Amino acid sequence: MMNLLRRAVSSSSKRSSLIRIVAVATATSGVVCCADTGTRISVAIPESKSFPWQTSQGLIHSTEQSLFGNFSAFSARASPKPEAPADNNEKRVPAGDSDSVKPPSGGFLGRDTIANAAARIGPAVVNLSVPQGFHGITTGKSIGSGTIIDADGTILTCAHVVVDFQSIRQSSKGRVDVTLQDGRTFEGVVLNADLQSDIALVKINSKTPLPTAKLGFSNKLRPGDWVIAVGCPLSLQNTITAGIVSCVDRKSSDLGLRGAGREYLQTDCAINAGNSGGPLVNLDGEVVGVNIMKVLAADGLGFSVPIDSVSKIIEHFKKSGRVIRPWIGLKMIELNKMIIAQLKERYPMFPDVEKGILVPTVIPGSPADRAGFKPGDVVVRFDGKPVETIKEIIEIMDDRVGKRIRVVVERSNIETVTLEVIPEEANPDM
Repeated sequence: MMNLLRRAVSSSSKRSSLIRIVAVATATSGVVCCADTGTRISVAIPESKSFPWQTSQGLIHSTEQSLFGNFSAFSARASPKPEAPADNNEKRVPAGDSDSVKPPSGGFLGRDTIANAAARIGPAVVNLSVPQGFHGITTGKSIGSGTIIDADGTILTCAHVVVDFQSIRQSSKGRVDVTLQDGRTFEGVVLNADLQSDIALVKINSKTPLPTAKLGFSNKLRPGDWVIAVGCPLSLQNTITAGIVSCVDRKSSDLGLRGAGREYLQTDCAINAGNSGGPLVNLDGEVVGVNIMKVLAADGLGFSVPIDSVSKIIEHFKKSGRVIRPWIGLKMIELNKMIIAQLKERYPMFPDVEKGILVPTVIPGSPADRAGFKPGDVVVRFDGKPVETIKEIIEIMDDRVGKRIRVVVERSNIETVTLEVIPEEANPDM
């Protein structure tokens, strides 16, 4: 009889260290502060504060207590693929010549599916190199990737690749060395860069035709979908890695990034230094994200900005030359049926709602504070539209700085209040 080998497995009780993110953390406040909707939701309420729907008989939580307790929640929504708006195709840049590449058949992953997708996107992926230094002394180079998204030479990439964040406002016209897959080299100029989203546009001029990539729709992605990451890690041009979508709406707060409630695509594609700014591509060879960062202490944890968000940023660039973000000064938490049921059980005066957004904090002196918002309010309608996610509020506000917006909140199970708030433009340094 064969002897069984035994290994002693020891466990450590030490807490794991904080996640360290490679790339520049895209911090700032953005539109409506942050939405913490990870797997654990808790709000500590100081004893000096209470919500309108709380009773005063010993139910006010101390800072050591949790208002919501622990909830297991999925960050990724595995819903059927939504239909894309008909007019969105008109806003997306048409694909380059790819007649020689056969499209995937029937949506199945075949022998050549990934290779075909890589062949479609490959010619449009470029290597970017930016000298870095102080006071005219070059100390190194920033190496990254980008994607040509327009035949006029517009390249989509990351802001931290092409712009020095310490002098972003003075470097918007910085020079960038661009190398195409076919060996051609150009000197590009940074057209626009947005610190908060970490998205930038670079422009090159060519007398000969340029290959272009087609932009897809990130809202069609589902957890488990196959994707590929293309770029120039460690200056190794034309590098392709494949993986699956792990999460379609990873919150910035889950990653420890403060500021607006941004969402990222999480994948297990191999992403390394130099991949930043390169495209995340679906099996049709369409760009569905921009790779921006990975977790340093783990493999298979990469993050990309969804292309739907990028397309809106590009529209802001075209319209205003920068991204305008309204700010009203609220911290918000999205409610679901489980949270609402527990709050109603604990607090009989909690508003009788089926959905909405809880306001745990109102920033003093903010537009929301001046409008009359109070901690404990539940936002149910925003500008006349029912809302249940912070993303919906961000989309409704768009760039409406200085314009009056009506908001309906439930303050208790017997009080409905209509407020009017006038957003201000967010301070980019917040």
